[in-house]
Amino acid sequence: MTQGQASSRDTVTNDNGSETVNATSLVHTLSAASVASTIRDEIASTIHPSDTKQEKLVENEVTPFQLEFWKPQNIMSVEDTPFSNRYLVTLMVLAFSVPGNLARISLQGLTKYENSYINYSGGTVVWVNFAASFVMSWCNHSLGFWSHVLEGTEKSSMKQLALHTGLTGGFCGSFSTLSSALIEIFFKTIDIVQLPLPNNGYRVMEFFASSLVTFSLPFFGHILGRQFALAFDTYVVPRFSQFITYKNIRIFELTCGFVGIAALIANLVLTCTLSVGYWYKESYSFAILMGAFGALLRFKLSAFNGRFFAPWFPTGTLMANLIGCLLIAVINLLVTGYKSSTTDSLLISNKVHRFILKGFSLGFCGALTTMSSFVNELYNLNHPKLQHIYFWATFTPCFIFILLIDGSYAWTRGFQHN
Repeated sequence: MTQGQASSRDTVTNDNGSETVNATSLVHTLSAASVASTIRDEIASTIHPSDTKQEKLVENEVTPFQLEFWKPQNIMSVEDTPFSNRYLVTLMVLAFSVPGNLARISLQGLTKYENSYINYSGGTVVWVNFAASFVMSWCNHSLGFWSHVLEGTEKSSMKQLALHTGLTGGFCGSFSTLSSALIEIFFKTIDIVQLPLPNNGYRVMEFFASSLVTFSLPFFGHILGRQFALAFDTYVVPRFSQFITYKNIRIFELTCGFVGIAALIANLVLTCTLSVGYWYKESYSFAILMGAFGALLRFKLSAFNGRFFAPWFPTGTLMANLIGCLLIAVINLLVTGYKSSTTDSLLISNKVHRFILKGFSLGFCGALTTMSSFVNELYNLNHPKLQHIYFWATFTPCFIFILLIDGSYAWTRGFQHN
């Protein structure tokens, strides 16, 4: 067959006058098209590298046109965990709450110094919430690390690992606190923690200044955590990939669980045996003990995320923050409120009673409420309308609790300044 004959047989005329490509021509055309497509793909991949796994995950998060609920990656739901590991998850939450509460109390104490940049008598929680949001975001976005851990297993999500739950919900959830942050905003607003303001009008400025700093730094920490996670996956994980295995992580989980529970039991013994005036018991032991119960309650309330109001709404986290802020408002009134406006006699002056209330406020309420989870959930919603709804549904009632309970008392009978 000549070339002209082959060309004349490339097409066949149908009854309606249209032409179709015959089988031989189709094979040649497809071969040429596949080669051209391969070349184009190679050029495109050279000029525009493919998205990383992290970037693809970010693109697949809830979009403005996909208003479905995604459970925040830092919130643990036992429904996401195999039944055989649910007890281990609870154990990890309790175990990691110990270093989380210890870190929060210690870092807050370090910020209590004269002439500090952010002056608050009890020690500010701004740096606590910033650090917790950073660690939370780093843990949730280190996809390369978790991919290495899950490789070769039947698990498909890092949320199915007890270690992830312990780090995010146990450590970061206990490390950060929303209730103490709102108490700090309130006291800065009513102007009783430092030198008096020129006039009452400046209280408005103090409210906005303290509110912006209190919430802006955790959000900034979340952004930095995501960037650090990308660098961590790029430079650190490949160098230690041989050690990042599911078996090693399981060993680490069990070790952390054993050490954490042992530390919690030891802390309980110290709480019961040390005198009230001893520095560790006064500052740490009882607060850490109560903090474990606060973290556990927050973990249980997380099962209500996506229920009651809307399928996208983190109801469980909101309930934890509302309960914690209500309790801390009442406790704060009892600890710092005067019996009357004419005397300096406190409502509760008994040393043991004040010790218990302060430990309950610092430990239970501090660990029950969480700023890092709140920030992470706002980012996961990824829709301006939903973010505004969730932010104001949390901030408004929580601050109103404190304003009505503590504010009404502060303006009638007064609070202790320090």
